[in-house]
Amino acid sequence: MTEGTKYHPLFEFLLFSGQGEKTMTFAEIESVIGARLPPSARRREEWWSNNASGHSQARAWLRANYRAGSVNLAKETITFRLEGWPDGYSSVKWPPVAKDDAAAGFEETGQKEYASKSHPLFGIWAGKVTLLPDVDYTKPAFEMDDAT
Repeated sequence: MTEGTKYHPLFEFLLFSGQGEKTMTFAEIESVIGARLPPSARRREEWWSNNASGHSQARAWLRANYRAGSVNLAKETITFRLEGWPDGYSSVKWPPVAKDDAAAGFEETGQKEYASKSHPLFGIWAGKVTLLPDVDYTKPAFEMDDAT
């Protein structure tokens, strides 16, 4: 658990970021957590290890299903990558650009091959939510029967 720790806001930030790969500066992380990182975070790559044992900072990103990597102490940056995120999605704008948008000057390069694929996060709720048959989930809740 990260609740009550200094790094809980980082957990929430990554969890709701909607990004498969997120590079952050140390200053951005400090802004998210509302506190300064310890000096060791700026001096030792090991501080950014994915070892949750006794390390509340690592528990924060691991609990959000991210792994830390590509730490650059000189530039003070770290890249977090969502577990299971397919290669190539992080560099592609989502959703893919339609041909009309391309004609209007938006980029289409590299996005076409993903046009028919589902975004990897669409499956995040698989097995966790059960939809009842014969229920119209598009109806406002106040119009639904008490039986459903």
